[in-house]
Amino acid sequence: MIPNTNGRPARGFTLVELMVVVGVISVLIALLLPALQSSREVARRIQCVNNLLQLGTALANYESSNKVFPPGTVDEEGPVTSEPVGLRLGWGARVLPFLERGPLYNQINFSLGAFDEGNGTAINAPIQSFVCPSDGHPSLTSYAACHNDVEAPIDADNHGVFFLNSRVSRDDLTDGPATTILIGEITRSSYLGSWAMGTAATLRNTGWDINAENPFDLKPPVAAAYATRYPSFNPTVLETMIDDGVIPPELVGGFMSDHSKGANFLFGDGSVRYLKSKIEPSVFRSLGNRADGNLVDADSY
Repeated sequence: MIPNTNGRPARGFTLVELMVVVGVISVLIALLLPALQSSREVARRIQCVNNLLQLGTALANYESSNKVFPPGTVDEEGPVTSEPVGLRLGWGARVLPFLERGPLYNQINFSLGAFDEGNGTAINAPIQSFVCPSDGHPSLTSYAACHNDVEAPIDADNHGVFFLNSRVSRDDLTDGPATTILIGEITRSSYLGSWAMGTAATLRNTGWDINAENPFDLKPPVAAAYATRYPSFNPTVLETMIDDGVIPPELVGGFMSDHSKGANFLFGDGSVRYLKSKIEPSVFRSLGNRADGNLVDADSY
């Protein structure tokens, strides 16, 4: 005991009492940590939704100015593969002026294409609107436009809104803009390219279940290793991976996110909705087709 100012012994904490206090604090932290992590994920999902809303506004303004949505990708002939050849500048590069990125847009030489060294600096510039904060893999884009309703090479006869040399207007969404997917989330895209490219880096289809393990995608540990070593697009690495058979060049793949049990999607009416991984495959395919004639009930997704 330590004497106090009154001459009486002052009582301190015993070891047992201190251990009890530490134990209570530990339990409280254990109880609060999941809630804190959950609130952070909610904030990240909100930011992801805001990103998609910005992209939706940019696409709507582009369509209003040009009477059509931007092409998913541009090249002299198809199908478009993941090989670093050809022009293949995509929809993301063309909406830059509508994202208040006019100076960056002016730096891109569209006649050179996506893989020319002259465009290297511009197309690898980070743009916050293209990256979901929940995407746990370093990448330049977390969003891809829908090119088709089933797995098929990116070509001029796809059924989505964005594909090879596409010129789709809002009026062409005959199934209804509210039931037509424009953009959805993707992850682990850093080894494929950036937001500027019109390849599987920024184009996907609804032929795969949401968050399904596509044979196209690297296993998470391998993908993380590539993403850490090559945080931005490296055409030499991509070419090596294709030559080694790691990535089938014509396989496009589906949508996926690092959110729990689903992903965010932008629809033709400008709305953003969270689609669950367990969505009926036939419904999801219809949402990826701009004009299949199937009227999808909103209650089904």
